[in-house]
Amino acid sequence: MPDGIIRLDEGWHLDAGLHLDQPPNVPPDMPLPVLPKHQKGLKYMDFMPNKRSDKYLWWKNLHDTIEDQGPLFGLLPAEIANIKAIAAAVITRMEATDDARSVLDGERAAETTTLGANEAAIRMKIRNWKSTPGFVGSSSEGVLRVVGAASNFDPLTFKTDLKLSIVGGHIRVDFTKDECDSIAVYCRLRGTSAWTLLGTDTRSPYYDTAPLANPNVPEVREYMGMGVIDNEEIGVPSDIVSLVFGG
Repeated sequence: MPDGIIRLDEGWHLDAGLHLDQPPNVPPDMPLPVLPKHQKGLKYMDFMPNKRSDKYLWWKNLHDTIEDQGPLFGLLPAEIANIKAIAAAVITRMEATDDARSVLDGERAAETTTLGANEAAIRMKIRNWKSTPGFVGSSSEGVLRVVGAASNFDPLTFKTDLKLSIVGGHIRVDFTKDECDSIAVYCRLRGTSAWTLLGTDTRSPYYDTAPLANPNVPEVREYMGMGVIDNEEIGVPSDIVSLVFGG
């Protein structure tokens, strides 16, 4: 109180029990945290993994170890509980996504099987209808939509186009189908000669969910597609497309 004036906004309280020549009881300012200094020109790795599978393991490790490690550097029980809750929320959501993807993959495979079997059957029936005298030129063919529009599609020269991308840790194969029933998708590792049929799909895209041949070892996968009509491959092979897959 150098000027003899008591200022309540400077920390003085009328009930503090201090003499007028004593300084107010103001708590000291908390020091700011000291951030580590980084050298210019050096590249620092982020502790949070980029790959989804590694990210899941990172959160799982945090959830499972923070209870033991937190007290070692002064975390209070409430803060530890909060960290565990944050990690648990992330883990639960990632596991729910994986479960949903498994269900989707199963449903997609079942859909492909059902469509393949039933499309072949209905095509055979429609061929029989069209062979009857009264069907050709009748209004039924238009109403039932069993008359194809004029097309330049040639099953002998058809060639699908493939486009690759990585979505959700799996390889997405987009393809063109034109008037084919479906597209057969083949894959091989670069450096090998034999193609493996992954499956057929009636609608783009197709998802390759196969794991790495050697865990944690990125590989170059090559893909090729063929048109399919009445369960028979037609046309010519697509151009070979490839990408590096890290799992």
